[in-house]
Amino acid sequence: MKEFFEQIREKVEEIKNSPGTIFGLVFPYFLIVGILIGLYFISKLEFLSRQKVPPTLRDTVVVADLQMREAKVVPPVKLSEIKNASPQLLSEGETLYKSNCASCHGETGAGGGPASAGLNPAPRNFTSLDGWKNGAKLSQIYTTLQEGIPGSSMVSYDYLLPEQKFALAHYIRTNFVPDPPEDSQSDLDALDATYNLSAGQELPAQIPVAMAKTVISQENKQYLDKVEVALNKIESSPNKNFFSRVTNNGKLALMFLVKNFNNINSEQNFKKIVLINVNQNGFNGNVFNLSEQEWSDLYKLITSVI
Repeated sequence: MKEFFEQIREKVEEIKNSPGTIFGLVFPYFLIVGILIGLYFISKLEFLSRQKVPPTLRDTVVVADLQMREAKVVPPVKLSEIKNASPQLLSEGETLYKSNCASCHGETGAGGGPASAGLNPAPRNFTSLDGWKNGAKLSQIYTTLQEGIPGSSMVSYDYLLPEQKFALAHYIRTNFVPDPPEDSQSDLDALDATYNLSAGQELPAQIPVAMAKTVISQENKQYLDKVEVALNKIESSPNKNFFSRVTNNGKLALMFLVKNFNNINSEQNFKKIVLINVNQNGFNGNVFNLSEQEWSDLYKLITSVI
């Protein structure tokens, strides 16, 4: 027994003096513990990855009404002529630049004009070819003038005529842009196809939707007043139920009749107008089953309240 304990003591001393042996003995235990922790983490992964507070997404949709625009005729241009910077175009472009662009882009085209303070991004430095949004080709500058650049202070200059936008683009390219890139024929053809430059355009007038609603409301006010009066008369009439039976929407039916009152100059015309527009004018299919006497009663009712 003494020899047994002596062997154990010697074995312990040997382990103490050999770190590698100690590591070899304890490593399996650490490995098992690590595996158990990993398995526990995986079993809870769905729970750990669940976000209790839903993210708040910034609403980047900006709802804007239409802009007021007068009707106008856009004259056609000849791209074969206007693609070249003539003295006349450059002179017109200079006038346009000084009155529309210099305040932001500066007199020298390098940016830093008096109105550029605080603008982010800063107005374009035309003397550098770096960082152009659309590019420095003639067609590309025209596109920028026509469309503007969303998210910047560069607004659309679509109120300028095509020839004026070409004049402005030529002036910028000739006086500020170093070695401006040239357009291919396909570039010019694409520009022509996009904006109908060689054909010209007739642009209709445009008003904001809110204003259009106001105009429509004002135009219909006289009719609405008559309809309200007519509805009140029918409500107090003994033929109230009769009118309700032949209409799905009494207010719509009366509006239709008020607007067409000048054409209702006889019982026959009244019947014809109602039947042609059934289900669109507020009346329903019951009118097809009316007797001649009921048509006569309905005509008398309508002409007495309108």
